[in-house]
Amino acid sequence: MSNHRLERLLKPSSIVVFGGHWAEAVVQQCRKGGYKGDIWPVHPTRSEVGGEVCYPDIASLPGVPDACFIGVNKEATIALVEALSALGAGGAICFASGFSETADQDADAEFRQSRLVAAAGDMPIVGPNCYGVINYLDNVTLWPDQHGGKQVERGVAIITQSSNIAINLSMQQRGLPIAYLLTAGNQAQTSLAEIATAVISDDRVSALGLHIEGFSDIRAFEKLALHARQLGKRIVILKTGVTPLARAALMSHTRSLSGNDAAASAFIERLGMCRVRGIGEFVETLKVLNLKRKVSGTRTFSMSCSGGEAALVSDMGSDASLTFPPLKSEQVTDLRAVLGDDIALANPLDYHTVIWDNSEAMQGMVRAMLQAYEPTSKGLASTDNAIPELADIALLVLDFPRLDRCDAPSWQRALDAYVAALHHWSGVGAVVASLPENMPEPVIEALFEQGVVALCGLGDGLKALRNAAWLENSAKMKRLPPIWLHEMPERADFKATVLSIVDETGQSLGRPSARRASQEAWGLVKAAVPEVQVPRRLDESTAKRWLNRFGVSVPVNIRLSFADVRSSRRLSRELDKSSSVFNYPVVVKGLGVVHKSEANAIELGVRDRRELERAIKRIDCAGGCLIEEYVEDCVAELLVSVIHDPVHGLLMTVSAGGITTEVLNDSAHCLLPTSALELDDMLGRLRCAPLLNGFRGRPAVNRKILIETLLSVEKAALQLGERLVELEINPLLCGEKSCTAVDAYASVRDTPGLNQST
Repeated sequence: MSNHRLERLLKPSSIVVFGGHWAEAVVQQCRKGGYKGDIWPVHPTRSEVGGEVCYPDIASLPGVPDACFIGVNKEATIALVEALSALGAGGAICFASGFSETADQDADAEFRQSRLVAAAGDMPIVGPNCYGVINYLDNVTLWPDQHGGKQVERGVAIITQSSNIAINLSMQQRGLPIAYLLTAGNQAQTSLAEIATAVISDDRVSALGLHIEGFSDIRAFEKLALHARQLGKRIVILKTGVTPLARAALMSHTRSLSGNDAAASAFIERLGMCRVRGIGEFVETLKVLNLKRKVSGTRTFSMSCSGGEAALVSDMGSDASLTFPPLKSEQVTDLRAVLGDDIALANPLDYHTVIWDNSEAMQGMVRAMLQAYEPTSKGLASTDNAIPELADIALLVLDFPRLDRCDAPSWQRALDAYVAALHHWSGVGAVVASLPENMPEPVIEALFEQGVVALCGLGDGLKALRNAAWLENSAKMKRLPPIWLHEMPERADFKATVLSIVDETGQSLGRPSARRASQEAWGLVKAAVPEVQVPRRLDESTAKRWLNRFGVSVPVNIRLSFADVRSSRRLSRELDKSSSVFNYPVVVKGLGVVHKSEANAIELGVRDRRELERAIKRIDCAGGCLIEEYVEDCVAELLVSVIHDPVHGLLMTVSAGGITTEVLNDSAHCLLPTSALELDDMLGRLRCAPLLNGFRGRPAVNRKILIETLLSVEKAALQLGERLVELEINPLLCGEKSCTAVDAYASVRDTPGLNQST
């Protein structure tokens, strides 16, 4: 954190507090937590606050404070921030509400927040509408309430946009060592990403957890991801705002931008961060990441004394994408020597209770399972001759009895034997209780000291191991370029904050922020351009011509206008002129219709001229019609679409296509620009992937051509840029030798000043 502008605020030698009840609580929490620095309360009428001598005003302070907690009303907060900035204070926590989060009820709220930022000048402020900051490493508690944490020497940092969730996380009893707990509030001046960059730079921070309600500064998060990657630290994100109801709640809470949830997930994955879906999974994943030894993969050896537990691990582990390698002959032989011939051997292993309370036998079972023996045993010259490559994770299922009603020496002996047996194994040791409450916090803390993670609950615990493995694998992947955003130019009606786009060389390129544009798009602030532009729909023929310009294959076709089809004589003449263009069989489609099957706007398998004329008369051709050669090279149908998300840019979706798209709900997403490698990974995540690879003797799709087609769609979308509303191909017929867009449409905005040649 050296030389970061938040360093004085986060690691202060002196603290000043303003206010009554809230300021007094901060003083009490600081002293209770062991803070040894100076605390200077300021109050115009009181002689002491929280047992500390009080000063009547800022001018009376004995020095310049490093950190300030401002617990007064909104207007007084602005005045104090201005005075502290002029004094040269290190930074301030702005506790008061009544700023941009109340803009729906208070017409002056946005302007009040801009006044606060102006008053701060170069002095960092966190908030407003912010609970505060706790630094458990250095006993700094700028926090006006109780909390459940304690001093640590090393741990994770957690930043949240919700003060109450921060309080709840401080009260967790799952043994997670928390180094920093911070709330970001409205992020009027200091963004969540900037706070994250500061705390993750502390060598004592092992990993970072973020609770995010929305992304306001995309470029700042890209920069954070690069910084974390360079430090070798992993980031877990709990993002809320998935459902429309949740998004509505966020608008009234901190007015964050929830955006398109699929786009948010794609953005998080692109950054090499891991998104979790619940607070339990969030905590357990951070616990795994706090280990000094990293989870290198998902191959797991599981051991439990119950067949029921073994079955649960198998089912839930598979759901969590963990793998359970079958036992090798060496393992079977050595396990038989310990467990006897009456036990069925498998992975996950049910070792029964035959060795329960026998420490030596328990160690022998674990060593046999892991093939991790002392260098002098079994003729091994060194630990390099063991077989650690058989798995990445050694999992012991162990639920402790209630310590308030029961004794647990047998469970502790089992645990001690397991830990001792791990000594000559290079993978990650994990102990998991099937129920969260069955893993006592003292046990978790003791295991951390021995390099073993103890997890609370099978569901969250197994997902946590998977998440940690995914993060390590993601860190090895080539980093993708910054996502495409419509960067708003500087305009007289607002001043955009300049952030950085970081390229592959680490150089920063100055660009204006997309935050204001995103806020306008979601209606969170008044749009600088008030005119609402209604998107213009491109019919199938026009959309295909556009796609074909960028290399997307489309069927041989001709287009007829409504005037051509309503007159038999004119229709006959047009068909005579174009008869050499296409070969039968053909498909006839009415233009201007999206769902052609339901609207009687398509006729398939038309085999001759007479059938063609009849088909044109039968279907709805009010917008004209399109005649196309029938595409026979088809192994699988996909849907490919690109939408313009106002927060995250251009989002590409690939899914199972055809008329069953909505039913199958089988899709994968990425943000643009993308790469061939990422597209190949997307295709592999589809449930219909076996069809693409050749299923039950059927031919496989030409993967190279398919990926080239998707990259061509990307080029077409990037060319449209901010004009694009939606571009869709459904279906894209994927075959052995070709990939053909047989139906497509697009919706665009006709933005003044842009090339409208489409």
